[in-house]
Amino acid sequence: MASTYKTPKLDNSSSDWTKTRFEYTVGAGVCAFMGDLGGQDGPSKPFLYDFEPTQMRYSLSGGARYYLREYHAFKGTFSYARVRGSDATTNYPNRHYRNLNFKSPILELSGHYELYLLKPKILHLAGARSTQIFNGNRLGAYVSAGAGVFYFNPKAELNGEWYALKPLGTEGQGLPNGPKPYKRLNITFPLGGGVTYLLNWNYTIGVDVSYRWTTTDYIDDASGYYYDNDIIAQNNGKLAAILANPSVLLDDVPNPDWYTKNQPRGGSNSNDTYLFAQVTLSHSFAPSISNKPYKQGKRKKGKSYNQRKKNKRENGKKGKSYKTKGIKEKKKRFKAPKLDFGKKRKKSKIRTF
Repeated sequence: MASTYKTPKLDNSSSDWTKTRFEYTVGAGVCAFMGDLGGQDGPSKPFLYDFEPTQMRYSLSGGARYYLREYHAFKGTFSYARVRGSDATTNYPNRHYRNLNFKSPILELSGHYELYLLKPKILHLAGARSTQIFNGNRLGAYVSAGAGVFYFNPKAELNGEWYALKPLGTEGQGLPNGPKPYKRLNITFPLGGGVTYLLNWNYTIGVDVSYRWTTTDYIDDASGYYYDNDIIAQNNGKLAAILANPSVLLDDVPNPDWYTKNQPRGGSNSNDTYLFAQVTLSHSFAPSISNKPYKQGKRKKGKSYNQRKKNKRENGKKGKSYKTKGIKEKKKRFKAPKLDFGKKRKKSKIRTF
């Protein structure tokens, strides 16, 4: 009969955390872009001070985590996200009438070091190392930092069509006295943290927030100064000239001189950044963890053969012997096998001479 013990005997080993040191993780959430386009009603500001909630898009990620030590882990992730910005979302005149817009995918491969400030402690039932339990605390918390590479490709919308901006050289990239063409593959430095909640069966749900600093200011294709639009039109075409200065499409621009040669087109004082906020789910392929009450089977001691035999004698029953168990000691007679090879031959009479 199984018995339930409220406080089973536990074996607290310093190496228990190694049983769940490797796990897979997926995440889904939002991505926010902080750059030169759109933002709040005022000049461009770094970090979250220029955050525009209406331009948030989605982000997805997947990866693996490996615990180097009990409170130290390394996580590698691949992330896909969308970012977007538009000057139409701000009422600050210099930015609103600039009339720039963009969207871009973000493909990121990054590595993160995680330092856990709080983590559920895993114990084992004594004598059953494959069964793991909590010590009552399900919550975890960590901070993280890392580095990675990411790819982007900004596009702008004009009359319902989207056009890639890098080949157009909207700030005179590659032209005389113009800046160098920017690269779409750059480096990112994630910094953030999160909280986790340990579920049964080795699943962990959590919330992860990570801010990404980058080495480029061209995620939104705006960084430096306006180039001569006539030269851009001659070398790169009329479409490039319009997307370099889309303020020409508006009729009510207060001061067109804001958007002429050598005037600021973007803010080159700080690079573009973006932020991930995701709900994560992790799973460790290890012995199952649970905090449910444990049933430890209590094995009954079996009676010996002599004890059973003695009890039957006391009850007037004859104990079984090997002869009464159906074991035959008679020798089996040998039976010749029957051989049938088809038609039987007729027996021929033996003739004697």
